[in-house]
Amino acid sequence: MVTAVNAQSNRQGGRGQGHQFAKLVLTEEQQTEITSLRTEHYKEVTPLKNKMVELKARERTLLSEESVDMKAVNKTIDEQTDLMNSMRKLQVEHQVSVKSILTDEQVMKLQQRRQFARQDGFHGKSGHRSNRGARGDRMGRGYRGI
Repeated sequence: MVTAVNAQSNRQGGRGQGHQFAKLVLTEEQQTEITSLRTEHYKEVTPLKNKMVELKARERTLLSEESVDMKAVNKTIDEQTDLMNSMRKLQVEHQVSVKSILTDEQVMKLQQRRQFARQDGFHGKSGHRSNRGARGDRMGRGYRGI
């Protein structure tokens, strides 16, 4: 059986991927495999994201002290860098695994959608979806260490 994936079912898989799989025609088996991969990826990445939140809070705390311990700040930054590296590797591994489930035509459609989204300015300079209405000027998003 072949079904078209709708946007709502894809939103459950995590940020950013739902819109990419919308309008792809996936078999039941592909849907099951992708859901399984997403679930496993979520289980691997969630603790790392939580640790990143802790490290960022630690960095803010260190930088807010009257006498800043640069050795501790640098150690925290190094830990964040290592964590980002690990998360990026997991992300790429996940993307490759999902891609291996798709047919050549589905991969081509997915790549075209991603390319269109980039050309259309959908992701802006930061690689994230533009949100001009709510916080277009991005005020309050700068350095908060001092």
